[in-house]
Amino acid sequence: MTRAVTLLLATGAIVAAAAVTRSNAQADGASFSDSFDRGLCVGRCATSPWAIAQQIRGSVRAAPAPARAGLALFAHAEPKADGVAKADVVARLRPVGPGRRISVAFDLRIPAGTPLDSLQLVDLECATCGEGGNPGIRLYLRRGRLRVDRSKIGIAHAWTRDDAPTLANDRWHHIEWQVGVAADDRGATCVSLDGREVLAARGATAAALPRVAIDRVQIGITANSNAVPATAWFDNVRVDVR
Repeated sequence: MTRAVTLLLATGAIVAAAAVTRSNAQADGASFSDSFDRGLCVGRCATSPWAIAQQIRGSVRAAPAPARAGLALFAHAEPKADGVAKADVVARLRPVGPGRRISVAFDLRIPAGTPLDSLQLVDLECATCGEGGNPGIRLYLRRGRLRVDRSKIGIAHAWTRDDAPTLANDRWHHIEWQVGVAADDRGATCVSLDGREVLAARGATAAALPRVAIDRVQIGITANSNAVPATAWFDNVRVDVR
């Protein structure tokens, strides 16, 4: 990774907030955090960033979390059938356009019995960019490794690193995904697992449409493409926009 990309994607401090917080420094209306310790509120909740929950043959709720105090977001998705199952929550952002950076950090625990494969964890999309289907990029698991899928912005190959460390079942991991927004080679991405960089690349991170932006963050099991059910825990979610 070049020095320029390193500077663009410099990691900020991750705050494990005790509840949803919105500070004066986050006046852009996009940055937020949620530890789920006050439960999960979706829709018209003054203290919650989550606009909707996608529960398509799946479900999400706040529940006591294993191996830590307090609550976390529990997601359960049924096996893939006619379509993929979904169990996630969605935050709507003011559009984050070219030249800006968005980072999504969270803790993740996937229990034994759920494959560390064919699970989409975070989608960064645009619902107001002039094209149906909410084009965007997605962070997902393949054979235990974190990858970035760009097929929904018209790029067939995913960003991968085949020698990257893998996740483990029944263990909490901390993941941070940083994205420099652009529809061309000025875009960049960096993914870290437990404080260690596992993927970095340059290239388009948004679709080349009338509006180039990210205005939706989805987190949870945004799609389960496995032939078996999938469950996962998400905690200490933080989204930062710069």
